[in-house]
Amino acid sequence: MEKIILSPPFSNVYPNIKGCTRIVGTYTLNRRRGMHRILTTLRKTEDGWLNSVGLRNPGIKKYNKKNAIVSIAMQDILEWPSFFKILKNKKQKYNILGIEFNVSCPNHSISNITNEIVKEAKSEFNYVIVKIPHKTPHHLLDKFCNLNIDIIHVSNSKKTKYGALSGKNLMLQNMLDIIYIKKKFSNKKVLAGGGIYSYEDLKKYQDVGADYFSLSTSLINPFSTYNIIKKSRYL
Repeated sequence: MEKIILSPPFSNVYPNIKGCTRIVGTYTLNRRRGMHRILTTLRKTEDGWLNSVGLRNPGIKKYNKKNAIVSIAMQDILEWPSFFKILKNKKQKYNILGIEFNVSCPNHSISNITNEIVKEAKSEFNYVIVKIPHKTPHHLLDKFCNLNIDIIHVSNSKKTKYGALSGKNLMLQNMLDIIYIKKKFSNKKVLAGGGIYSYEDLKKYQDVGADYFSLSTSLINPFSTYNIIKKSRYL
């Protein structure tokens, strides 16, 4: 797994790039129609970027992307056996690198996961990630970190009444959460996202202990993305 991660929703329309790992999705068990286009739901504000794309996707049965980590969202914990069976069957054909359990989506209600689910996922896939909500209370951070997952993803959007907000205003809280995680769970790997629009932004996250770095909204600007990736090759 590379240090630079291209994350949904924009990673879904990006090609594989040398030196990066893609997370694609987020997939639900069944098709969700939602909004039709990512860009038409995106709105620039003084606080960042708002979107209401939600979890529009064709359902996990239609998964067909190669060489990526799959982001999934369980609407009910009982959906896991179906998810696991489908992904296991698709693993070899599409070289699925891992699973990200998205429990963070501000535009949808997502069920939590259990140690048993994580154990089964780890039995089959190289990387198991949990993407947590922005400003997760410490008792829930502890709960997620005590799961036997490989990586905690902290966090590239937060819930508002207008939709999911991303951007630099997430960075301070994210950095505080990373400091907390690294102090209490020193061996836990952290994927940092939210507000990374330059290499300098990325370095701020690295300085507080992040191990991996997620690019999402910044992917709108391929030139900026290329510069971040280029400067990050020697991390």
